[in-house]
Amino acid sequence: MFKSRQFIIGIVISLIFFVVALLGVHLDQVWAALGRANYLWLVPALILYFIGVGVRAVRWRILLRPIIPEMGVKETFDVVVIGYMANDILPARIGELVRAYILSLRKGVTKTATLATIVVERIFDGITMIGFAAGAVLYIILTDNDALITGADHKLGTFLSSLQVPAIILTTIFLALLVVFLVIAASRSRTEAVINGTLRFLPGRFRERAEKIAHSFIDGLGSLRSGRSLGAVLLLSLVAWLFETSMYFVIGNLGFDLRGADGNPLPFYVYVLVCGVVNLSGLLPQAPGALGVFEFVGQSVLVGAFGVEQSQSISFVLVLHVALLLPITLLGIYYMTRQSIAYRDLIQLEETRASASEQAHELEGPLTDIELVQEGKIPEGEQGRPTIAQR
Repeated sequence: MFKSRQFIIGIVISLIFFVVALLGVHLDQVWAALGRANYLWLVPALILYFIGVGVRAVRWRILLRPIIPEMGVKETFDVVVIGYMANDILPARIGELVRAYILSLRKGVTKTATLATIVVERIFDGITMIGFAAGAVLYIILTDNDALITGADHKLGTFLSSLQVPAIILTTIFLALLVVFLVIAASRSRTEAVINGTLRFLPGRFRERAEKIAHSFIDGLGSLRSGRSLGAVLLLSLVAWLFETSMYFVIGNLGFDLRGADGNPLPFYVYVLVCGVVNLSGLLPQAPGALGVFEFVGQSVLVGAFGVEQSQSISFVLVLHVALLLPITLLGIYYMTRQSIAYRDLIQLEETRASASEQAHELEGPLTDIELVQEGKIPEGEQGRPTIAQR
């Protein structure tokens, strides 16, 4: 793991972001803010968060139905939690590959098929986060522009306040593209025609790689051949992230009493914007659990756009991040132990992945995993090894 290029790059980037996030912060004020917080509100906040994880399990169950008809939601939830745990302690979002690995052991399903559904999951998550960020910015500009704090020391607030026309245009384009995506996704032939027409403009080498990933994406859409299924997955994506945003709101407003520059409690849409931006920042290479990047981005939005006091902001973001990581990681370890999966198995999987990625001159990641599995560099199954049910 420690020889992985993605791991090393992620650690360096996270350290840089974490140091920048702490610049100008008075640690004594941070400790004071942490001491004033009401941690009892972590209980309802975590309940909201785990309800959101349960909603994600239901969503993944819909996507898995064509390849694993008999799998229940509770079983799906266990695998999702183990995947989250792996993302929190291992590099390059290997949790997606871990989920595919577990299903290959338990159900005999190929990793390629499982990874295809996870690619679709990530696309819907990305759509939701872009919608959160764009929708929150547009709402602020049109209804509550005074909530933004502007000036030389608040460049983010100044930038957002200048986005009225671009925000309206971009939100309109986003909604139009979302409709187009849903229409295309409802028909395999239509999806293939659009993808083939788009990819023919790419150079040969890039076109071949893009086609592999695109066909996996099409396979992952196998369960979404009706408007009802598409609508259900999109709605569940929205609901899951709203539960997570509600967790942010409960910890921020009730646990830390965060207030903007006007002295009023932060409205819900501020947390919608924070949730959208911090999760979109996950596209950057970073350490496991988004350490450093999460703190920098979350604090930048709160302080730079809404004037939240810096020590209050960083203390809230730190506690929020621990609440997002620690409970689900411990639960994932518990589920992993119950299912007789050893931590060394995950390390070995990561080492295999890192070695295959290095040979392919690629950084590890969910999209690269699909290629590596298709090319046999990450085995589809563990031959000679009993499934978990047989142990």
